[in-house]
Amino acid sequence: MKLAKCDSGHFFDSDKYPECPYCNVALQKESGIVAPAKAAAAAPAPTATSSGPVAGWLVVLDGPAMGRDLRLGQGRSFVGQDGAGAPAVLSADAPLSARQAVVVYDPQDGAFTLLPGSSNELCYLAGKAVLTPQPLQGGETLTLAGAALRFVPFCGQFRWAQVKKADKPEKLEKTEKVEKLEKTGRPEKTEKQPDPAEKPANKPADQGGRPAKKPAGR
Repeated sequence: MKLAKCDSGHFFDSDKYPECPYCNVALQKESGIVAPAKAAAAAPAPTATSSGPVAGWLVVLDGPAMGRDLRLGQGRSFVGQDGAGAPAVLSADAPLSARQAVVVYDPQDGAFTLLPGSSNELCYLAGKAVLTPQPLQGGETLTLAGAALRFVPFCGQFRWAQVKKADKPEKLEKTEKVEKLEKTGRPEKTEKQPDPAEKPANKPADQGGRPAKKPAGR
C-alpha cells in the first residue's frame, strides 16, 4: 500500500487507484468508497434591530449593501454579517464566533466606544485592527466584513434622558383651600359679600316723602 495525497488534501492508496477516488466520482462508484461528508454550512447569525431609542448609525459606504444604515441603540450593539455576507447588527443571542465588533453607547456619559469582537474576523478602525477599546467621536471609518462603514452619532451632546425629563409636567403647589378640601371633603365657608346689583332696603318716610326723623331726646 502506497499512500498519496491529492491536491484537495485527500489521502488514498496509489497502488489501487490511479488517482484520488474521493475526487473522481467514477472510481468511488466502482470501489464502493463513500465520499467524506461535507461539513454543514454554518447557519447565519440572527440579526436584529437595536431596541430602545436610536443612538447612532453605521452607514455602509461600499459593497452590495452600499447605502444601507445599521441602527445603533443604547448599550451594546453587536456587529457582524447577515446571511448574504453584508454587515448587520446582530441580536443579543448571536454566537460569539459571529460578533466581529461591538459598538457601545453609554447614556450616562454620552460616549461611544468601539470594542473588538469575539470572532476570528477582525474589525479595523482607520486601517488598524481593533484589539483594545477605541473611543468614537463621529466620522470614523470602520472596515468590517469586507465593507467600509462610516460612524454617524446621534446622541452625545443630545441625550434622550433630557427629553424625558423636560416632558414631565411640573408639580403645582397646592393652596390652603385645596388642602383643606382634600382633608375635610367640604369647601371652606366664606362670608357672604353684598351684591352690588341688590338695592338697599327703603327706610320709612313721613307723609311729606322725607325720611322720618327720630324724636329729640329730652
